[in-house]
Amino acid sequence: MGTSIAEYFIDELVEWNRLIAFYNGEMGEFEHKLAEVIQRNTIPNIALEVENEQDKLNAVAEKFNLLQVQIQRQEAALRTDGTFIDNAMINTETEKRQNELRRNMQQTEREYVDIKYGCYNFLSGIFRK
Repeated sequence: MGTSIAEYFIDELVEWNRLIAFYNGEMGEFEHKLAEVIQRNTIPNIALEVENEQDKLNAVAEKFNLLQVQIQRQEAALRTDGTFIDNAMINTETEKRQNELRRNMQQTEREYVDIKYGCYNFLSGIFRK
């Protein structure tokens, strides 16, 4: 038997959760490096710049957290007693939620990549000083 729609959707959801966990790990590393900049305290008024970078990371982390909640709900809707629901049970609303999750995940990933590289640039400039 081929892959069911529910199974395909669940595979996507699992992959998105894996990516979010990875991104959360990266954000934790950035938080550590930003805290290190504050501890060095050798550059005047650096705290405000660090706070700005941290705020950006916090905002995207919150978006990822909300996505995880939505992913869990969608996963629950795609299973009955731990098994995938039949293709016939996939309705327009289920597909709409999956497509919306896909768009939101892509948008949040793009935003995170921009923030991540901005943080790389900020940190490289600070650690050169």
